[in-house]
Amino acid sequence: MAYLIAILMAALSFLLNRFCLYYIGSITVISTGPVVEETAKTLFAYYLGADIMTVHVVFGMIEAGYDWWQGRRGNLAAPFFSIGGHSLFGAATAGMLSLTGGIWGGLAAGLILHMTYNVAVIKWLAARNGNNSEERDNP
Repeated sequence: MAYLIAILMAALSFLLNRFCLYYIGSITVISTGPVVEETAKTLFAYYLGADIMTVHVVFGMIEAGYDWWQGRRGNLAAPFFSIGGHSLFGAATAGMLSLTGGIWGGLAAGLILHMTYNVAVIKWLAARNGNNSEERDNP
């Protein structure tokens, strides 16, 4: 069940993220995107009795495949971040669920971590690309 939920939620998240990117813009990456993904994965898994951690990891693997396919296939940074990130979000969600016994605390932990993670990765990539572009533009 967890694998099926992960596949369906990856497809749903892909469509909803595309919609949000079109109508809201790139801010979606650090706002509505994490909300859509974490809410879909977590609530469907919880209410259908699937393992939350498995759903998050498989979702990350699907996103990693998409990232690999869309980017340069030799670059494994984005796929690595997808798997690592979604595994981390799943661990935070499952951990908080275990501590509090409530799904809403788990969902909040996953959401906060996902948003924070996306901001940190974007800042890191911007700094890295900014440094590279200076070197490239000023030989």
